[in-house]
Amino acid sequence: MRQRLQRLDPGFLAVLAIAALALWPFLSRPGLPRFTDAELHVYRLAELARLVAAGEFYPRWAPNFYFGYGYPIFNYYAPLSYYAGLPVALLPWWDAVDGVRAVFILGVLLGALGTYAFVRVYWGRSGALVAAAAYAFAPYVLYVDPHARGDLAETFGMSLLPPALWALDRLRRRSAGAWLLAVALVAAVILSHNLLALASFALLLVWTVWECAGREGSRAVCGLRLGALLVGVALAAFFWLPVALEQEAVNLNTLIGDGGHFDYRNHFLSVAGLLGPPGRLDWGATEAAFRLNLGLPQWLLALAAVLLLTLRQVRAPRRALFFALAALVLLAMMLPLSAPVWARVPLLPYFQFPWRLLALAAPVLAVLGGIAAEALVRQLGGRAARWLPALLVGLIILAGLPLLQVPPWSGEAWDTSVAGVLAEEMRGRWLGTTSTADFVPATVDVIPRPTEQVVEAMRANEIPDRVNRATLPPGTTVRAEQVRPLLARYVVSSAEPFPLRLFQFAFPGWEARVDGEPVATEVGRPEGFLVIPVPAGEHVVEVALRATPPQRAAWLVSALAALVAGAVALWLHRRRPAAQPAAAPVSDAPAGPVLAAVAAAALLYGLLAAGGWLHVESSGYQAIPAEHDLFASLNGEIALIGYDAPEEAHAGQTVTVTLYWKAQRAAAENYQVFVHLLWPDGTIVTQSDKLNPGEFPTRRWPLDRYVRDQHRLMLPPDLPPDDYRLTAGLWLQAEGERLPVVDDMGQPLDDVVTLGSVTIGE
Repeated sequence: MRQRLQRLDPGFLAVLAIAALALWPFLSRPGLPRFTDAELHVYRLAELARLVAAGEFYPRWAPNFYFGYGYPIFNYYAPLSYYAGLPVALLPWWDAVDGVRAVFILGVLLGALGTYAFVRVYWGRSGALVAAAAYAFAPYVLYVDPHARGDLAETFGMSLLPPALWALDRLRRRSAGAWLLAVALVAAVILSHNLLALASFALLLVWTVWECAGREGSRAVCGLRLGALLVGVALAAFFWLPVALEQEAVNLNTLIGDGGHFDYRNHFLSVAGLLGPPGRLDWGATEAAFRLNLGLPQWLLALAAVLLLTLRQVRAPRRALFFALAALVLLAMMLPLSAPVWARVPLLPYFQFPWRLLALAAPVLAVLGGIAAEALVRQLGGRAARWLPALLVGLIILAGLPLLQVPPWSGEAWDTSVAGVLAEEMRGRWLGTTSTADFVPATVDVIPRPTEQVVEAMRANEIPDRVNRATLPPGTTVRAEQVRPLLARYVVSSAEPFPLRLFQFAFPGWEARVDGEPVATEVGRPEGFLVIPVPAGEHVVEVALRATPPQRAAWLVSALAALVAGAVALWLHRRRPAAQPAAAPVSDAPAGPVLAAVAAAALLYGLLAAGGWLHVESSGYQAIPAEHDLFASLNGEIALIGYDAPEEAHAGQTVTVTLYWKAQRAAAENYQVFVHLLWPDGTIVTQSDKLNPGEFPTRRWPLDRYVRDQHRLMLPPDLPPDDYRLTAGLWLQAEGERLPVVDDMGQPLDDVVTLGSVTIGE
């Protein structure tokens, strides 16, 4: 035991300290931020925990979502992050909120440790410590994904890329343990996030091919690496194969859009934005504005690595060249110059946001930062080299401190029960934990309204009666019994044949049996409800969700992959692997100075945070980030307190307009928002409309924070030069009426707010 402790690399302790500081908001506060996607992940995990506790160990259906009609979210959304949080959620003293927070924490730890482990192999402890800090304090890792977006699956998915890269590299040992670890981590990457998995796997594949093409790559190791990628993908087939084969069974049209929020053309970044500083967060906003950037120390160190590579001053130059080229490609794909590529590659538009590639850029730039650090340490030597990694780690942390002081959130308990989920759906922000009808069965033509008998039972946290009793023939009785969450039994007595209509969405896999004999089900349109033909007499009808042929085939592929993985591991265990060449000796800087730098950074953070130096906080009817201040009260309920808009533009451009709203009192309704660019005669040139301003239903707006609401107006390419009027307002879609703009006495002034004019140049 003592020998093992002595062999333990103290650098891992330093990485844990770095990660702990990056995770301080999660470690120091209970609960999670509200009004981000983290809410959706909490409710999904709570639903999964209920199903698993009831014996549904891999459910593909969430029966309590969509007003109790259910839908197949678990069949289509990557499951790993939820199963990672499941052990915590199932413990009696914790809940789904704790489970989600634990996965956020685990993700950053895995990413930092994986980055350190991979870089240490070729560029030593000095480079690895800097790389780990560069990863953990990359703006996208530190703040954007876990806090601003609350994207649990993507945060966890990008954290698995560094350890997967390390595990594939470790196959140089040709050991059974290294093989099984590589296969498992490749499968984990695939199971972590639908979209990011494609990009992460592509990066791992290209890296493997690059390594195999090098002089030092042996055929046996290359075979193992390519085999691990193939078997890992096959092992995850139980998830992705049904997604691919059953995609026509659900609505996926809302995942992309022409000119909408999910249109990739609206989400390219600029070079200035990528290279700029993060800025301070405004605690006065419901969702603080943030800049999507690489992190100043991260890209400067990456640039230094490229320069040192050009000067032939880095170790493992061919490997370093791969990461330099990967960084260049990733950066280019986030800029408008890559638009033709996005338009021509079929699957790329489903990636939605080009800036999502920051999830891959973070570990790639971190590796480059470690390469630069090792080269500089080697060049300097002596005492300067001893403290250089600590200095670089300190600078990386210092640059990230403004993003470390995230806005406070309430630690109060969440209601994640069935009734709590229903209450959130009834407020109108989302249905089924998605806001655009993603993954709703394709046979649902119209989303039905809530059914009283179903929602009343759900409000009481009771098993709902999903029988449409109003459609039963006279004298017919139906007694409902839930055997398991995805298996219901109905004891029926009827003098005539009739269709048993259920308040439950139909979907492939739902099977019905009458007295044990399967019957063909039907779909009740336009709601898409499940309908079961029942003959006259007394019968027992069972309705269960069973595996479809594509799902059974997928499980078979995964089982065969597991057998192959085990067989290869057994073969590797029985043979004596050939000795592998050791990596070139590299600098092995002490971890103590880095630990001291982390401690000093933590102390500085405490002092700056206590003094309020790291953030701003708007109050009253002020939005500090707004370029233009104004005050326009709409019906005395909501005020428009500022906006950002260009004064000049050109035909064919996309103009970004940001509105800053503030609730004056609790809104009576969920209002819709519009932004219009008008011709001089008042007709509309182009417009932007949203169901919810700032993607946030107005009935849920707090009274102490403003809502940031961004719009994009696509200008016609043939728009003639002139001055055009920019207006905005709120309206109620159900009644087709706009909210009036009122004066201090509540008297109507207009039904729009004029923001100013936009001059279209020659």
